[in-house]
Amino acid sequence: MSTTIDDPSRGPSSWRRRVDHPEVRVALVAAVCVIAEAVIAKNVIDVELGWVSQLAPFWVFIAYMVSGLRDRASEIAFTITLVVVTAAVLVVYAV
Repeated sequence: MSTTIDDPSRGPSSWRRRVDHPEVRVALVAAVCVIAEAVIAKNVIDVELGWVSQLAPFWVFIAYMVSGLRDRASEIAFTITLVVVTAAVLVVYAV
């Protein structure tokens, strides 16, 4: 029987190693923000977002990828920016 990198008997699975990359962590936060924004807009404030504002976290993620910054400080800064931009879009549409 051959063992692969995803074999549970060989230790941590490969998805845990992939999450150690800053790009993946920021992308996961961006995905959660887009989903949360859609759910809150539809079910809580009952509005339809425009496509530019609906994808606002995605635009921040693109800025992160283009910036080329991959240190811990920039990862935290872009993660906070993702959350703030998502909240700002929801507040603007709620008013």
